[in-house]
Amino acid sequence: MEIGNITDLLNVLQELGEPKHGYTRFFRGHSDSSYELNPGIYRQKKAYLIQNEEKIIRDAITNSPDSFNQNNTLFEKLVKLQHYGYATRLLDLTSNVLVALYFAVNKEGKDGEVIVLDIPDSEIKYDDSDVVAILSAISLRDKDFNIQKAKEIADEEAKISRGIFIHEQEEKKKSMLEEPARAFMRGLDEKYFNSETYEQIIKSGERQAYTKAYIETFNKQEEIRRLLHDIRHDKPSFAPIIKPDDLNRVVCVRAKLNNPRIIRQQGCFLLFGMGAEKKECAVIENSWIRNLNGNKLIIKNKKKQQILNELKFLGISHQNLFPELDAQAEDIMNKYSEK
Repeated sequence: MEIGNITDLLNVLQELGEPKHGYTRFFRGHSDSSYELNPGIYRQKKAYLIQNEEKIIRDAITNSPDSFNQNNTLFEKLVKLQHYGYATRLLDLTSNVLVALYFAVNKEGKDGEVIVLDIPDSEIKYDDSDVVAILSAISLRDKDFNIQKAKEIADEEAKISRGIFIHEQEEKKKSMLEEPARAFMRGLDEKYFNSETYEQIIKSGERQAYTKAYIETFNKQEEIRRLLHDIRHDKPSFAPIIKPDDLNRVVCVRAKLNNPRIIRQQGCFLLFGMGAEKKECAVIENSWIRNLNGNKLIIKNKKKQQILNELKFLGISHQNLFPELDAQAEDIMNKYSEK
């Protein structure tokens, strides 16, 4: 679907309606509609970035220590690196559709795109969240970091624990049936042991036995212990337990409003985890992305300048969205250039 002006975009939002209860709406603008919803560290054709992610971060902090507060969390450091143009596992979002539209049209040459995301409130975190600490810490693991082996070992141990639980329950059942008086005192009989209620209790117990053993074994693996070390160095209060599936998540993070650019752009971030191995990027849920009849919201290249002019009339411009002194220089000087 082509967006030719601001009114077209607002009409689309009106057709989409409000997000469902329990969801919050965010937006992202791509100056090139061929871009994917992946963070900079996972850019296609730049594999060297993810292969050296931890080195890039450590070099930046080592070379410019005064730029980082000792009390900053790793997530806050990633936000600062993102601010200065480093490739990170963050992807910028905004709660203002006009800001997203600006980023879709601010560079000419390719068709742009505005993406609408309705994100479940359960997947929106603050920067002190445990999940945020876990996903941020992935960035300090080396290129060979892999959780698949840890999951496989955990699965084997968990199956053994589940088997032991089933065996113990069968023995208890057998013992009860062999001693009718004891079973009667507890209100149990053969009919109970063959009931749906008993079957549900056993299945629930199996799941609990499996899950407990799986998580405990997973967290004992060397790769995961190293990750835990990084997390607890960043967040000492973190309980030394990682749920394996948390490493594969993508969450939306509301950063602290202590940065003029974030405030002006009404910004927040998607923070990406990983696949089975670090070189694989976690994937956004398709259900988060909203569109009309499956059509992307495309801005043709020839319409970009017109829309930029409309946005400037509404106070959305480079000068307003990038308040830092270095970002202001070109705008201020161009204002006085000869027309």
